[in-house]
Amino acid sequence: MSFNTIYGELDCPHCKSRILSGVGFRFGQLNQRQYKKGDELAWEGDQCRPPSRPDARVIKTLGHFNCDNIKCSSWQDCFPDIQTVLITIENNRITDVEIYKPSGDEEEFAILEPAELRGA
Repeated sequence: MSFNTIYGELDCPHCKSRILSGVGFRFGQLNQRQYKKGDELAWEGDQCRPPSRPDARVIKTLGHFNCDNIKCSSWQDCFPDIQTVLITIENNRITDVEIYKPSGDEEEFAILEPAELRGA
């Protein structure tokens, strides 16, 4: 499964440490691209999720990471003990990445908003 990575600082919900971590997400061109907050998403090529750039102004999708603090109980790459983040995209730019507490019924890399993109 291809994905992209956004790098930024997050507060681990397990150990409460401020860490610089890569968050895997599945939106835009899925080609192991690396992003940071403020970057514009790429849409070239045929492996995009959704298949073409959406018209929606604000999009919210989920991403996942493992804490990089070796003293954290979740440090080892142990799925499903991973942290979930909410990634906000406005006008095709990543504007926010924040810790998210899933309700339990979301798909692994779910697009939460807008509703018409769910299941893409």
